[in-house]
Amino acid sequence: MTDSPTPPPGPRVHHFDTTGDAYNETQWNDEIRDGDVLVITREKVVGFLREAWPVALTVRHGELHTLNVPVDQLLDGKYTDSARLAADEARKLDVALRDDHAPDAKPTVREIDDMIQVSAEAASRVTGDPDAEDPQWKAALDRMTHANAFLCKHHPTWAEATKAPKPVSTKGHAPRHASHPDVLAALPVLAGLRAAPLTNQHDMGDPSDSDLPVHGYAIEPRGRGLIAAYWLYRGLARRRDDHPDGPLLESVHARFVAAGWAVEPLRPTSMCVFAHRPQPTG
Repeated sequence: MTDSPTPPPGPRVHHFDTTGDAYNETQWNDEIRDGDVLVITREKVVGFLREAWPVALTVRHGELHTLNVPVDQLLDGKYTDSARLAADEARKLDVALRDDHAPDAKPTVREIDDMIQVSAEAASRVTGDPDAEDPQWKAALDRMTHANAFLCKHHPTWAEATKAPKPVSTKGHAPRHASHPDVLAALPVLAGLRAAPLTNQHDMGDPSDSDLPVHGYAIEPRGRGLIAAYWLYRGLARRRDDHPDGPLLESVHARFVAAGWAVEPLRPTSMCVFAHRPQPTG
């Protein structure tokens, strides 16, 4: 009767002072096997050895590599036990694994607080000295991205607090001109014509805005009763000789003439109608 072969042991845990030490030792120390878990307490980094490459599963990674796929999808789940053991070790440090490596885990309050700190540290590096060619800057951006994704999922108010505000728009003029008396006087003159929805950031002369679904008239105050009235199509102001929308400047021009405004002549190359608000007589 022969003895059955001893099953290979599962992954083991190795502790290091720095991620640099962890990286170097995995390259020569035969005691650290494929799949073994690496813990660097001082830097709050936890990962494992993937063949010859030490990789981090936490957002902080120091000198270690990172994975571009969730760990459970790597080599048909070869490192599932390593990831499970790494999650246990990370929890001892009150840090969480990157969310794509532990999507079903429910983090503790301390782990969420630690991820907030990670996000703040990375954001300080990203915004402090932007340089898309710098590997350290790109690494900080990656940490910030994954920390924010984690917090948007697990922090009750993070997603709402970091959501980009929706640009405010008004029809026929930019929001910043909503209370301007010359604009308020011009709007009734163009009643019935299509008004372009505008934000304060919209630049009607910038080609980069030329594919926006913005059509209709737009009014800009020029001071002392003078307004400039444009006709926009696909975000851009159109000249009088631009077809098919340019000739609509003639309709705008005629409206102001009929309303008694002093209107400057309209030429084929005109980009807008200049109209002077009627002044009360003394």
